[in-house]
Amino acid sequence: MNEKLKQHFLGLYQMILSDTEVHPKELELLYLIGKEKGVSEQEIQNAIFSPTNLFSFESLSNDDEKIGYLFDLARMAWADGVLDPVERECMINAGKRLGFSEERTADITNFLLEQAENGRSVRDVFETIKTL
Repeated sequence: MNEKLKQHFLGLYQMILSDTEVHPKELELLYLIGKEKGVSEQEIQNAIFSPTNLFSFESLSNDDEKIGYLFDLARMAWADGVLDPVERECMINAGKRLGFSEERTADITNFLLEQAENGRSVRDVFETIKTL
């Protein structure tokens, strides 16, 4: 697994931990996202439990990668069927750290959380964004 994917899964794992409850559906989604990206469960476990890995937003170089990452966070936030305010705040903070303005971050977060709640795919999300 390349460094960019390691960073991606570290961030998703941070979202899982953000509400202090690790729900089985969150772990299930983590591994599903891995499967979608061609990454095995073992590779994900190695990435998130390696003490040498630290999450860095610098690995995301363009807006599509940033939106894709935030959408995976939104999916993770809804994985257990409950959106905790801490998870929303985690997304907002991630958006700011990715360089989006505060206002834009709130709009992006709300949009992506709505899309994730409705079970939309990342492809559908990008198609919707293109029409806005």
